[in-house]
Amino acid sequence: MNIGIIGYGKMGKDIFSLFFDKLPDAEFTVLEIADAEKNTAAVVKTLDKSLKRKKITQEQYDLKKSSFRFTDNVNDLKDCDLVIEAIFENIQAKQDIFGKLGNIVSENCLLLTNTSSLDISSVFENIPHRERCFGMHFFYPVKLTGFVELNILPETSDDAIERAKSLVTAGGKKPVVFSGKYHIYLNQLLSCMVTHAIYMQKSADVSVKEMSSALSPLFPVAGPFDVLDSVGLGLMGGNISNFRIERNKALLEFGYKKMKEWTDAGCPQTTLGFLNFMAEHEKDTGNDCGNAELDMAAFVLNEAVNALEECGGDTEIISEAVVETLGLAEKPSYYCKKFGTDALFAALDRYASETGYDAYKHKDKSVWEKYFG
Repeated sequence: MNIGIIGYGKMGKDIFSLFFDKLPDAEFTVLEIADAEKNTAAVVKTLDKSLKRKKITQEQYDLKKSSFRFTDNVNDLKDCDLVIEAIFENIQAKQDIFGKLGNIVSENCLLLTNTSSLDISSVFENIPHRERCFGMHFFYPVKLTGFVELNILPETSDDAIERAKSLVTAGGKKPVVFSGKYHIYLNQLLSCMVTHAIYMQKSADVSVKEMSSALSPLFPVAGPFDVLDSVGLGLMGGNISNFRIERNKALLEFGYKKMKEWTDAGCPQTTLGFLNFMAEHEKDTGNDCGNAELDMAAFVLNEAVNALEECGGDTEIISEAVVETLGLAEKPSYYCKKFGTDALFAALDRYASETGYDAYKHKDKSVWEKYFG
């Protein structure tokens, strides 16, 4: 298999490293406009260390050393079986590169974009043979996350999907397939979780610190405000038009307005600036937020149920992906049993009444029991 990778920033480098380590018989062509010699030397240095520490044999070393090349010429991708694009998030740049590729590679070469925010159909605008085109969205850091989203187009063929699934599985990951408005769904879900936490904090009239503490049993590693801090207000508060699930738009608009208020007040838009800013500008109120875990669980489970009903797919795989993406301590079924549907529905009904947001509307109990009973 000949794998092409376009772009060698943090995502492109991680994607290359994942498959380079996992696929011993694959060949790699990496398109990067600069530093070909430097990048080649870095890969060889890593191989040298592996050989010295006897992690690979001399035969494996020789094979690996000759299995990759860096180039600045797009025509060098002509023999690839699939190409994964991982350049910066600019629709024109992606369209340009795929426009060139479409006339260079074979009709059977899969064309895959790692975009985390752009409209995938637009990325492949005017590309011939769109049955081999779709999104393959890795999460960062690539080696530490267990899932890869396959964001397929209406034209995407079953054969192309199966080939992509096989590649993802060979890389030690689990593929989860989404289509239409559910493209890049796990990012949408993450944004909704953060925005719901912002509304919870405002509604309870507590500090970010207090709400984070109340939510810690649900998120033992990193809660919603830690996510917001690590992503940064600039990126998290970006263009909501890229998220196309109608029921969540009003909730997301509320969150983005609140984020704009914070940035207008001087909060840095960069990563690792939010929590420090809030610590300097907020005081704990001592108000009660004892229902925070229940209220957040209600929202997360409700969104998962709505997604499963609308987009289908493997319930277990999607549930696992939700748990990993959000950093939940337990599976959704655990929280359904812990709190009970009556209490969860009561929390959702209260938020729906307060806000009028469709995000808090829920299916009936029989639907929840189908997935979490």
